[in-house]
Amino acid sequence: AAGRRTAESVRGAERVLEALSVLDGEEERAAEYEAALARHAAAPPDDDRPRPTLVPNLLLLGLTPGAYLLRALGSVRPAELEQALLLLPFDAVRRLLVRLLPLLPEAPPVELMARTILYLLRVHHKPLVASRALLDLLGPIHAALSARVSAERARLGYNVAALGFLRSAIERGSEGGGLFGEALSARAAAAPPTVSELRRKTAAREKKTGGKRRPKQKGSAAE
Repeated sequence: AAGRRTAESVRGAERVLEALSVLDGEEERAAEYEAALARHAAAPPDDDRPRPTLVPNLLLLGLTPGAYLLRALGSVRPAELEQALLLLPFDAVRRLLVRLLPLLPEAPPVELMARTILYLLRVHHKPLVASRALLDLLGPIHAALSARVSAERARLGYNVAALGFLRSAIERGSEGGGLFGEALSARAAAAPPTVSELRRKTAAREKKTGGKRRPKQKGSAAE
Protein backbone atom coordinates (compact mmCIF):
# COMPACT_ATOMS: atom_id res chain seq x y z
CA ALA A 1 0.00 0.00 0.00
CA ALA A 2 1.11 3.56 -0.69
CA GLY A 3 2.34 5.60 2.21
CA ARG A 4 1.07 8.94 3.44
CA ARG A 5 1.12 11.96 1.17
CA THR A 6 4.30 13.92 1.53
CA ALA A 7 5.76 17.02 -0.09
CA GLU A 8 8.14 14.82 -2.05
CA SER A 9 5.31 12.66 -3.44
CA VAL A 10 3.37 15.79 -4.45
CA ARG A 11 6.42 17.16 -6.26
CA GLY A 12 6.92 13.78 -7.93
CA ALA A 13 3.34 13.76 -9.20
CA GLU A 14 3.81 17.31 -10.49
CA ARG A 15 6.96 16.28 -12.38
CA VAL A 16 5.15 13.39 -14.05
CA LEU A 17 2.22 15.65 -14.98
CA GLU A 18 4.62 18.24 -16.36
CA ALA A 19 6.37 15.61 -18.46
CA LEU A 20 3.05 14.40 -19.88
CA SER A 21 2.08 17.99 -20.69
CA VAL A 22 5.39 18.66 -22.43
CA LEU A 23 5.04 15.48 -24.50
CA ASP A 24 1.48 16.37 -25.49
CA GLY A 25 2.67 19.78 -26.64
CA GLU A 26 5.53 18.15 -28.56
CA GLU A 27 3.06 15.92 -30.38
CA GLU A 28 1.01 18.97 -31.35
CA ARG A 29 4.17 20.70 -32.65
CA ALA A 30 5.09 17.62 -34.67
CA ALA A 31 1.59 17.45 -36.15
CA GLU A 32 1.72 21.13 -37.11
CA TYR A 33 5.13 20.58 -38.69
CA GLU A 34 3.85 17.68 -40.77
CA ALA A 35 0.89 19.78 -41.90
CA ALA A 36 3.22 22.65 -42.85
CA LEU A 37 5.38 20.24 -44.85
CA ALA A 38 2.32 18.97 -46.69
CA ARG A 39 1.25 22.52 -47.55
CA HIS A 40 4.75 23.36 -48.71
CA ALA A 41 4.86 20.28 -50.94
CA ALA A 42 1.48 21.18 -52.45
CA ALA A 43 2.46 24.80 -53.10
CA PRO A 44 3.01 25.91 -56.74
CA PRO A 45 6.58 25.79 -58.07
CA ASP A 46 6.87 29.59 -58.17
CA ASP A 47 6.21 29.83 -54.43
CA ASP A 48 9.48 31.03 -52.90
CA ARG A 49 8.55 30.44 -49.27
CA PRO A 50 11.27 28.49 -47.40
CA ARG A 51 10.76 24.89 -46.37
CA PRO A 52 9.39 24.60 -42.81
CA THR A 53 11.79 23.47 -40.11
CA LEU A 54 11.07 21.92 -36.74
CA VAL A 55 13.00 23.68 -33.99
CA PRO A 56 14.13 21.26 -31.23
CA ASN A 57 12.16 21.54 -28.03
CA LEU A 58 14.51 22.74 -25.30
CA LEU A 59 12.17 21.41 -22.63
CA LEU A 60 13.05 17.87 -23.68
CA LEU A 61 16.67 18.51 -22.66
CA GLY A 62 17.94 16.82 -25.82
CA LEU A 63 16.18 13.54 -24.93
CA THR A 64 13.73 11.47 -26.89
CA PRO A 65 10.11 11.64 -25.67
CA GLY A 66 10.35 8.19 -24.11
CA ALA A 67 13.62 8.95 -22.33
CA TYR A 68 12.19 12.25 -21.09
CA LEU A 69 9.15 10.50 -19.59
CA LEU A 70 11.28 7.83 -17.92
CA ARG A 71 13.57 10.55 -16.56
CA ALA A 72 10.57 12.19 -14.91
CA LEU A 73 9.43 8.87 -13.42
CA GLY A 74 12.95 8.03 -12.28
CA SER A 75 13.30 11.40 -10.54
CA VAL A 76 10.69 10.30 -7.99
CA ARG A 77 12.21 8.50 -5.02
CA PRO A 78 11.26 4.79 -4.97
CA ALA A 79 9.69 5.17 -1.53
CA GLU A 80 7.44 7.96 -2.85
CA LEU A 81 6.63 6.52 -6.28
CA GLU A 82 3.37 4.78 -5.40
CA GLN A 83 2.02 7.78 -3.52
CA ALA A 84 2.99 10.06 -6.42
CA LEU A 85 1.19 7.77 -8.88
CA LEU A 86 -1.84 7.71 -6.63
CA LEU A 87 -2.07 11.51 -6.88
CA LEU A 88 -2.35 11.43 -10.67
CA PRO A 89 -5.81 12.06 -12.16
CA PHE A 90 -7.30 9.23 -14.17
CA ASP A 91 -6.79 11.02 -17.48
CA ALA A 92 -3.07 11.34 -16.70
CA VAL A 93 -3.00 7.63 -15.82
CA ARG A 94 -4.47 6.80 -19.22
CA ARG A 95 -1.94 9.00 -21.04
CA LEU A 96 0.91 7.53 -19.01
CA LEU A 97 -0.07 3.95 -19.86
CA VAL A 98 -0.37 4.83 -23.54
CA ARG A 99 3.12 6.35 -23.56
CA LEU A 100 4.71 3.51 -21.62
CA LEU A 101 3.43 0.82 -24.00
CA PRO A 102 5.93 1.46 -26.86
CA LEU A 103 8.78 1.70 -24.34
CA LEU A 104 8.27 -1.77 -22.86
CA PRO A 105 10.18 -3.85 -25.45
CA GLU A 106 13.57 -2.12 -25.19
CA ALA A 107 13.72 0.82 -22.76
CA PRO A 108 16.33 0.12 -20.05
CA PRO A 109 14.58 0.70 -16.69
CA VAL A 110 12.24 -2.29 -16.91
CA GLU A 111 11.86 -2.43 -13.12
CA LEU A 112 10.57 1.15 -13.00
CA MET A 113 8.12 0.61 -15.86
CA ALA A 114 6.86 -2.69 -14.47
CA ARG A 115 6.34 -1.25 -11.00
CA THR A 116 4.54 1.80 -12.40
CA ILE A 117 2.23 -0.17 -14.68
CA LEU A 118 1.35 -2.87 -12.15
CA TYR A 119 0.54 -0.32 -9.47
CA LEU A 120 -1.64 1.76 -11.79
CA LEU A 121 -3.49 -1.35 -12.95
CA ARG A 122 -4.08 -2.45 -9.37
CA VAL A 123 -5.33 0.94 -8.19
CA HIS A 124 -7.45 1.81 -11.26
CA HIS A 125 -8.62 -1.67 -12.18
CA LYS A 126 -12.36 -0.95 -12.23
CA PRO A 127 -12.32 2.22 -14.40
CA LEU A 128 -9.78 0.64 -16.74
CA VAL A 129 -11.92 -2.44 -17.28
CA ALA A 130 -15.08 -0.34 -17.64
CA SER A 131 -13.60 1.63 -20.55
CA ARG A 132 -13.65 -0.22 -23.87
CA ALA A 133 -10.73 1.79 -25.28
CA LEU A 134 -8.58 1.21 -22.21
CA LEU A 135 -9.57 -2.44 -22.03
CA ASP A 136 -8.17 -2.87 -25.54
CA LEU A 137 -4.96 -1.25 -24.29
CA LEU A 138 -4.47 -3.77 -21.48
CA GLY A 139 -3.91 -6.70 -23.86
CA PRO A 140 -0.86 -5.20 -25.62
CA ILE A 141 0.51 -3.98 -22.29
CA HIS A 142 0.22 -7.46 -20.78
CA ALA A 143 1.87 -9.08 -23.81
CA ALA A 144 4.72 -6.57 -24.03
CA LEU A 145 5.41 -6.57 -20.29
CA SER A 146 5.34 -10.37 -20.06
CA ALA A 147 7.73 -10.71 -23.00
CA ARG A 148 10.12 -8.14 -21.56
CA VAL A 149 10.14 -9.68 -18.09
CA SER A 150 10.72 -13.16 -19.57
CA ALA A 151 13.63 -11.85 -21.62
CA GLU A 152 15.16 -10.13 -18.59
CA ARG A 153 14.72 -13.29 -16.50
CA ALA A 154 16.46 -15.37 -19.18
CA ARG A 155 19.30 -12.84 -19.42
CA LEU A 156 19.69 -12.84 -15.65
CA GLY A 157 19.77 -16.64 -15.54
CA TYR A 158 22.41 -16.73 -18.27
CA ASN A 159 24.59 -14.23 -16.41
CA VAL A 160 24.23 -16.11 -13.13
CA ALA A 161 25.22 -19.37 -14.84
CA ALA A 162 28.23 -17.66 -16.45
CA LEU A 163 29.34 -16.27 -13.09
CA GLY A 164 28.98 -19.72 -11.53
CA PHE A 165 31.12 -21.24 -14.28
CA LEU A 166 33.75 -18.54 -13.84
CA ARG A 167 33.78 -19.10 -10.09
CA SER A 168 34.31 -22.85 -10.55
CA ALA A 169 37.10 -22.22 -13.05
CA ILE A 170 38.84 -19.82 -10.65
CA GLU A 171 38.55 -22.30 -7.79
CA ARG A 172 40.02 -25.09 -9.93
CA GLY A 173 42.77 -22.76 -11.12
CA SER A 174 43.68 -21.69 -7.59
CA GLU A 175 44.04 -25.34 -6.53
CA GLY A 176 46.12 -26.55 -9.47
CA GLY A 177 47.52 -23.30 -10.75
CA GLY A 178 45.70 -23.87 -14.00
CA LEU A 179 43.58 -20.82 -14.76
CA PHE A 180 45.75 -18.19 -16.39
CA GLY A 181 48.79 -20.02 -15.03
CA GLU A 182 50.22 -21.00 -18.38
CA ALA A 183 49.71 -17.53 -19.81
CA LEU A 184 51.36 -15.88 -16.81
CA SER A 185 54.28 -18.32 -16.90
CA ALA A 186 54.83 -17.71 -20.62
CA ARG A 187 54.68 -13.97 -20.08
CA ALA A 188 57.20 -14.15 -17.24
CA ALA A 189 59.55 -16.31 -19.32
CA ALA A 190 59.36 -13.95 -22.29
CA ALA A 191 59.95 -10.82 -20.22
CA PRO A 192 63.57 -9.59 -19.91
CA PRO A 193 65.17 -10.12 -16.47
CA THR A 194 65.10 -7.23 -14.09
CA VAL A 195 68.14 -5.79 -12.28
CA SER A 196 67.21 -7.53 -9.04
CA GLU A 197 66.91 -10.86 -10.83
CA LEU A 198 70.33 -10.40 -12.41
CA ARG A 199 71.84 -9.63 -9.00
CA ARG A 200 70.25 -12.72 -7.49
CA LYS A 201 71.59 -14.89 -10.32
CA THR A 202 75.07 -13.38 -9.91
CA ALA A 203 75.02 -13.97 -6.16
CA ALA A 204 73.95 -17.58 -6.71
CA ARG A 205 76.80 -18.19 -9.15
CA GLU A 206 79.34 -16.67 -6.77
CA LYS A 207 78.05 -18.85 -3.97
CA LYS A 208 78.51 -21.98 -6.08
CA THR A 209 82.10 -21.01 -7.00
CA GLY A 210 83.04 -20.28 -3.39
CA GLY A 211 82.87 -16.53 -3.72
CA LYS A 212 85.92 -16.38 -6.00
CA ARG A 213 85.78 -13.96 -8.84
CA ARG A 214 87.75 -14.37 -12.00
CA PRO A 215 90.63 -11.83 -12.08
CA LYS A 216 90.35 -9.19 -14.67
CA GLN A 217 92.81 -9.58 -17.51
CA LYS A 218 95.32 -6.79 -17.66
CA GLY A 219 96.21 -5.39 -20.96
CA SER A 220 99.66 -6.20 -22.32
CA ALA A 221 102.35 -3.63 -21.59
CA ALA A 222 103.30 -1.44 -24.45
CA GLU A 223 106.61 -2.36 -25.97
